[in-house]
Amino acid sequence: MPFTDTATPRKAQISAAAAAMMVAHDETTARATDNERLTLLLQEARTRIIGQLTPAQIENPSLSDTKTAEGIIRPLVEQALRRARENGEVVRTEPAMLISEIMDRIFGYGVLTPYLDNDQVEEIICNGPQDIWIIHAQQGKLRTEARFSDASELLNTVVRMARGRELSRSNPKIDARMRDGSRLHAVIEPLVVNVPIAVTIRRHRLVARTLNDLERLGTITPEAREFLEMLVQGRINLVIAGGTASGKTNFLNALANAAQETDRFVVVEDTPEIQIAKPDVVQLTTRDQAEAARSFSIADLVIEALRMRPDRIITGEARGPEVVDVLSAANTGHDGQMLTLHANSTRDVIQRFETMYLMRGIEVPTTAIRRQIADAFQVVIFLKRVLIGNAPRRFVTEIAEISPSRHMEGDQVVVQNIFEDSGHGLHFTGYFPKHLAELLQERGVPLSLAHLRRSK
Repeated sequence: MPFTDTATPRKAQISAAAAAMMVAHDETTARATDNERLTLLLQEARTRIIGQLTPAQIENPSLSDTKTAEGIIRPLVEQALRRARENGEVVRTEPAMLISEIMDRIFGYGVLTPYLDNDQVEEIICNGPQDIWIIHAQQGKLRTEARFSDASELLNTVVRMARGRELSRSNPKIDARMRDGSRLHAVIEPLVVNVPIAVTIRRHRLVARTLNDLERLGTITPEAREFLEMLVQGRINLVIAGGTASGKTNFLNALANAAQETDRFVVVEDTPEIQIAKPDVVQLTTRDQAEAARSFSIADLVIEALRMRPDRIITGEARGPEVVDVLSAANTGHDGQMLTLHANSTRDVIQRFETMYLMRGIEVPTTAIRRQIADAFQVVIFLKRVLIGNAPRRFVTEIAEISPSRHMEGDQVVVQNIFEDSGHGLHFTGYFPKHLAELLQERGVPLSLAHLRRSK
């Protein structure tokens, strides 16, 4: 039997593994050196720039301001890299790339900048400085390799995003609108305990400006699009309902843009997100209570809106007792209203209205509340977010008529689907909304049964 030397291959395997481990160690060390160098350069550059530029210039820099900053950063970077090479350190970062990253971290939003510049990113989630996720429109939820150097850097970035608003133990929460319209939410201790800071950025991706855009995206069918245009032209009061991230705000934008050019819009929101491309638009936003300044809630702003001679009042999202004022306005001749709210179906909208109404703390019989709801809004549009593969898509799955109070069945509001998606696409159910048709007819927008039947 021939002798087989197994020792040599075994030694070769050990040597190859050791070499691979050494290479991996060298790469890790190089990355650590690069990160340490970036941290030191960032501290020095920030100190020098603060000495030459005002906070307003750093928050909203002009071309001249960025040139001044680059003139400060460039020699610092070149000198640091030259010294590193002289000391035998591994330098793998190009000067231009390092300068750009430092500029982003001082004037931009640091490692989040690429995701904020990508219009396919719907949300950015930071569970502390080292654990960053995104929700991509096509690829779904992804963990990124982006890292902040520490919690302090992430905190500074959040304060810059929030345009200087304080985030501290005495004020541990920020809910703000960023310059690009994105919605920023951040909390620190004591509201969060497992990470030093938790940040969620909800991007406002206005993917549909018109109902035609929604049809093109497959959110609605051509028949539903034509029907909804008629409702807007006929100044029907509309509720856009759905779950979180189901596309309610985008849909409301598209609906509002189907209105007359001469209509005066007064928009009421917690955080400005609605973008109506009409000439006469006033946007009102809430304010938290601050020292020597009273708060203004959605309910307060609805009352202010009534005094501004609106043709249409748009409520960004109904969450609480403001629905009392919204329903009152809708029942006193303020037609063409639109609002969004969270609900699980068209019929669930009535219960959600009731719950929010009772949050006002006033004693009103349930039947009386339901009568107000039935007479205030005529149509509910329900949207659903569906994952196809790993990509989220939004569809209208129900469009329903709310029958007026005189047609209630006992103490129950009648909600009947006109269009619904039972698994094979949005289609006409066969129910003709005669009460809605009568109202549209009075307003010069005749509703044709033949049109609805086309989609059956």
